[in-house]
Amino acid sequence: MFQTLFGGALLIIVLYYLLRVFGVSNYWRSVISGIFSVTAYLAYSVVKWPGGDVVSMHMAVFLATATVLAVIGARQPGLAKRLHWGPKLIIVFFLLLFVIDGGLLIIAGQGVPPSVANWLLPPVSNSEKPPHTAFSGVVPHGEESAKTINQFMKNAEKQRRLGWEVEISGLDDLSQQSHPTTLSVTAREAQTRPLQGATVKLIVTRPGLAQPEQQTTLLETDPGVYRGQVTLSLPGMWVVAVQLERGEDRFEMQQKIQVSSEK
Repeated sequence: MFQTLFGGALLIIVLYYLLRVFGVSNYWRSVISGIFSVTAYLAYSVVKWPGGDVVSMHMAVFLATATVLAVIGARQPGLAKRLHWGPKLIIVFFLLLFVIDGGLLIIAGQGVPPSVANWLLPPVSNSEKPPHTAFSGVVPHGEESAKTINQFMKNAEKQRRLGWEVEISGLDDLSQQSHPTTLSVTAREAQTRPLQGATVKLIVTRPGLAQPEQQTTLLETDPGVYRGQVTLSLPGMWVVAVQLERGEDRFEMQQKIQVSSEK
């Protein structure tokens, strides 16, 4: 997001002063440079939709950048060499607004950084990990939501009685990359026997998004061991869910991971 955000603003500045070399008036310099970046980003958003909030943030930054350049360029040479405090105050205001809005967008999508969360927020009950602070999605209220919660509690109790133990290996090796990473799921049933003959699905999604980014079925390569491959294209916070089914029995677990940039 920051690449397109600040890259578009930099493009506006470059176009503005480039048009100045060709003698274009101050008004049309700001209009042309602003419209060019706005149009380019809207075309990019059609191909890869980032969300309405991200698009709005880009539009605000691009239009404000063009407006500030128009205010600066409207000064008449020879009357004042130093910029008046009024335009300076406007520039500072928009810079602070960009930083705050950009920070809120990052927190909404990826959550507060773990180091900051450990310092500001208390740990989760019975866990040393900081609480999950990313947007968790829209939760409906009413009779249907009550039924959903009740069903969730029943499934959790049924899952606990199964006594299955599930471990995921390979999550620590995940990073932003173009080639797939192999993940393995080791499942055991009661008395630590390998859980064989199950259907195992791996679902990868962003916190707060309903649609999964990836979904794959793992293959049983050894008794109770299921393997598959995952490719992550973006760094940040992800949620990995594993679903196991055998007959009428069903087990599900989730784990949050922080994916670093490509190594």
